[in-house]
Formats: sequence, C-alpha cells, structure tokens
Amino acid sequence: MLSQQKADDDLLSVYGKIVAIIVLLIVLLILGARYINTAPNLTSQSLAFEHNRLLNVLAMVRSQWLTSGRPDKMLLSWYDVAPNVLTNTKGNAGTESSKNGQLSASAQLDYTEADLIGTNNWVKLSPNGWPIVDTYDDQGCKQLWQQLLATSATELSLTVVYQKTEKVCRYVSPNQSSLSYQLQSGRVIFLSAEK
Repeated sequence: MLSQQKADDDLLSVYGKIVAIIVLLIVLLILGARYINTAPNLTSQSLAFEHNRLLNVLAMVRSQWLTSGRPDKMLLSWYDVAPNVLTNTKGNAGTESSKNGQLSASAQLDYTEADLIGTNNWVKLSPNGWPIVDTYDDQGCKQLWQQLLATSATELSLTVVYQKTEKVCRYVSPNQSSLSYQLQSGRVIFLSAEK
C-alpha cells in the first residue's frame, strides 16, 4: 500500500508539472499574439517620433538661416551623417566655422568641434529658408532625410516617393503611415495608418 501511495504522489507531481508547462505555454502564446498584433503600430509610432524630430530640426535650420543672413545653403553638423569628418587631433583643421554655417579658410578648431563638423553635409535652402533637395527625385528626398535626421530612410523601412507636381517628399512606412514634407513651404504632414 505504501508503494501505491508513492506511485500516486509521483504521478500527481508529473501531472502538476505538465499543467504548469501548459499554462506557461498558453501565457507565452497570448503574449506572442499581442506582440504580433502591435508590430505595425510600433512602425507607426516610430514614424510619429521621426515626425517630431523633423519638425524640431526644420525649426532649428530655419532659425539658423534667419540669424545667419539667409544663405542659399548651410552646413548641418550631424556626426553620423558626415562621411568626411574632420579628424585632425592637433585641433587645426585648416577651416573656419562661422555663425552662419559657412566654412572659410584658416581657423583653429578644437578637437570636439572637428569631430562634429561634416564637410559634405551642405543642405540647399529655398528662398523662404526651408531645406530643399539637390535633385528633384526619390533619391534627392532620401538624401534630404539623411541630411536632416542623420538616419537612412532604408533603416526605418520607409518607401520614399517624390511627388513632382506638388514638390513634396513623401515617406511611407510599411503599415502605410506617411510623412510628407512640402519643399517650398516647409510644411510637414503626418498621416497615421487606419487600424
């Protein structure tokens, strides 16, 4: 009789472990299903975040444009964007950074500033002070996105479309949320995807 009780206890212990594993699998399945259902929303939220970043950058660029005498192009100093970062360790890079974003010869830059100034991140500006594309096509819009936000549109899985008649760069996420930048007016429109 004692061995029968031990066998029953062992069997109950095994059943308890099986029930615990089944409950754990059900919880993981529910969490997994919720994650899969929210993945498109994460992309939309990412584009909403980029929308806010773009608005801030455009405001900063236009403000700098106004204070620097309204030049037709300016140097944006984003560390990650500039392919040719100045790396002179002595601090004398041979160029001068002025307040208007223009570079001129013969200045002394400290090492920190040399790390932050890119030599190839010049952005063209419209007569109203809004950043515009170098080439009026999809590639120009991709380049403008990278110049302004220091990230690649392909990293965010964005489809880039240049709308010729309206002069608009349109960035569309995989879930069909979109961000449109009107080149002449500087207006930015964010449209979230329908659920």
